[in-house]
Amino acid sequence: MLRWLRPTASPASDEQITRLLASDPERGWAAFIDAYTPALLALIERAGAVDRDEAMEVYTRVCARLSDDGYAALRRRDPAAGSLHGWLAVVVRGAAVDYVRSQIGRRRMFGSVAALDRRHQRVFELYYWDRRPLAEVTEVLRVEGREDVTLDQVLEWLEVVDGVLTERHRAELLALVARTHAPVSLDDGDGPSPVPEPASDAPDPELALRIRETDARLHAALAALPPEDAAIVSLKYGEGLTRPQIQRILALPDLSEHRVRTIVASLRSQLAGESRVPTDPQDRTAWGANG
Repeated sequence: MLRWLRPTASPASDEQITRLLASDPERGWAAFIDAYTPALLALIERAGAVDRDEAMEVYTRVCARLSDDGYAALRRRDPAAGSLHGWLAVVVRGAAVDYVRSQIGRRRMFGSVAALDRRHQRVFELYYWDRRPLAEVTEVLRVEGREDVTLDQVLEWLEVVDGVLTERHRAELLALVARTHAPVSLDDGDGPSPVPEPASDAPDPELALRIRETDARLHAALAALPPEDAAIVSLKYGEGLTRPQIQRILALPDLSEHRVRTIVASLRSQLAGESRVPTDPQDRTAWGANG
């Protein structure tokens, strides 16, 4: 449970809080906060906000609702209608829903990702925010960091990022994609999609060529895997699907995290075994000691 706010040893009872709110609202509010903060935090966590920053945001919203207009909501509550705890559960759910809605379409660096080094954060930005393919992520990192970056390294870094994302994080990322990507016309035809060009003011033909070459190496490595393994990793990193989604699509109810990690490790091994493009010996890494 989230426990960074703690009450005093002897919190007031519901009856005492009700009387105080009627006679001295400020003292009644202080007694309420003292007595019910642990319960509020537990309800917030149950609503799905396990990240500290998220939980504190919902907690702040709940307190704002309850303290608005001279603590009117608390003072008007009818004790005969049910327990204070049950009533607060409804208030917390409403605040949590409002918070999630307020985050839809907004880019937010999750606390668990912010705790990683800058290289992993950049991988998160390129892959999850910008929705760039693995080959493009690889080449953009190479250019930005002025160092050799390979597909197997990017897969390793993505595994680290993927490991710190919760289901709630993934839901927010899906909402972001839904808000920022226009629907695809059914009249666009079935032809192959062009290779995405890196986002920049002046397109770089050399970078675009390197992206195509890197993408070709990725597809060659995928082709060396068993077909089912190739499908699993393609859905994971090509389509950004979660393991449960892959289980449903491929009808693989027994697909485990261990098997997915094993397949990714095999793909990384295939990619690491290939010759790497040499970089300019004069280049210096711009990433410092990160990673």
